[in-house]
Amino acid sequence: MLRKLNQAEITSIAQKSDRANNIQLPNSRFFGYPDRVIQFGSGALLRGLIDHFVDQANHQRIFRGRVVIVNNTRSGRSEKFANQDGLFTICEEGFVDGDTQRNFYVNSAVSQAIPATEHWPKILNCAHNEAITTVISNTTEIGITLQEDDDLSAHPPQSFPGKLTAFLYERYQAFAGLPQSGMLIIPTELIIDNGDKLKSTVLKLIEINELEDEFRQWVIQHNMFCNTLVDRIVPGEPDQRKQAELEEILGYKDELLTVSEVYRLLAVEGKEERLIRKAPFLKADPGIIIDEDITPYRERKLRILNGGHTISVAAGFLCGLNTVFDCMQDAVMESFISQTIYDEIIPTLEIDQTMAREFAKDVLDRFRNPYLNHQLISITLQYTSKMNMRNGLTFSRYLKNTGSVPKRMCAGLAAYLLFTRPIEEKDGKYFGEFQAERYPINDDQAAFFYQVWSNVDAANQEEVQKLVQQILTHQSFWDQDMAPFIEQTAYYVIEFRRTGVREVLSSIVS
Repeated sequence: MLRKLNQAEITSIAQKSDRANNIQLPNSRFFGYPDRVIQFGSGALLRGLIDHFVDQANHQRIFRGRVVIVNNTRSGRSEKFANQDGLFTICEEGFVDGDTQRNFYVNSAVSQAIPATEHWPKILNCAHNEAITTVISNTTEIGITLQEDDDLSAHPPQSFPGKLTAFLYERYQAFAGLPQSGMLIIPTELIIDNGDKLKSTVLKLIEINELEDEFRQWVIQHNMFCNTLVDRIVPGEPDQRKQAELEEILGYKDELLTVSEVYRLLAVEGKEERLIRKAPFLKADPGIIIDEDITPYRERKLRILNGGHTISVAAGFLCGLNTVFDCMQDAVMESFISQTIYDEIIPTLEIDQTMAREFAKDVLDRFRNPYLNHQLISITLQYTSKMNMRNGLTFSRYLKNTGSVPKRMCAGLAAYLLFTRPIEEKDGKYFGEFQAERYPINDDQAAFFYQVWSNVDAANQEEVQKLVQQILTHQSFWDQDMAPFIEQTAYYVIEFRRTGVREVLSSIVS
């Protein structure tokens, strides 16, 4: 029976050289490092990204600090951290520079994980710790929302912004509003301008709760709320089979085992010198970028990574493929995705083209990751809004820059129209059909598609042209004028139906 990971087990692993050579282990001195970060959230993304950076900074001797986790939910992770002395394993898996990689790290960045609902005074006591200078958060996209009736004196306040406001107020009082007691606040929630939104929410709570203006000014002047962008696939807890496979390799049980891809990015908006002074771990890894404007990094992720997924997913599905990895192993789809990104998406980006092409290379390697089971059908969730948000501007820019339509992207758009063609409605749910198998169309616009497709002969060019026109000129769907792309998209819808998606794509990429 495998023993559970804890500090004592580290010594045992170190003595077994065959395993120690394959696993990065912490030095015992790390356990004596002071708490320097308070982290709201203990999910896989924070463990696999922020806590990874802190741990690597400790190995490089540039931080010498640990993380106190505030658990906002009743996940039971606080007990798991306690049972494992704060330790957990990160397994990095990916495809890099033409080959697969798998790396193991025992992470010792976390000193303790405190459940907020049970030990809020203990968390507030951390505000008195002068060494704690940084706040990290990831409380899902809805975490940064204003709850006007949140009681800041509760133990704890209900919302994350409420907890943070109460923590900052405790900090302000503990240090009598000294400027140097202000904190660096790095939210990683996946929303644009997350730092600005969190700051405005905190200031609104201060106003609603009628806290003194001196505190408000201290928050504004001496605390840095940073906008961020994070990018790393950390799927969460491995399934039972994967867990058993990895624990057999490791030689111990780990209830917090965290699997991630190799690629990682944390882009933080601000002045590098000021940020690193508060949080030296931000210089630990080339995957950390500090810039006074992170818009270019957000743009390349949205257009290349997300847009590349969205424009190709239906085509891959209608070629009979199941995952992103399958698409990259298929010669036609691999060429289609690569050519679309390099020839039609990147030239439209108003950012440094070299940076964009380097990122595209990383993206295609990420798509080739054999360890990720990224199902195509899952990417089609809310397909219409994704197509608009991720690719609409690319269509418009390409036409403006070249005077022509992007043929590969029009083919991807045609595949999207065929994929979202419902042939059945059942209990308010809509289904398409491919190779005599039904699949769900999980799109808020499915009812509209069901209506407009209902009387269309998909083999009739004139009817298809009218259908495509009706969809691409439906103003509530699109932020851009999609009318210029009707003719080419309708052509591909007809050709896909007449010849087959794979055959048509093959002629496009040849």
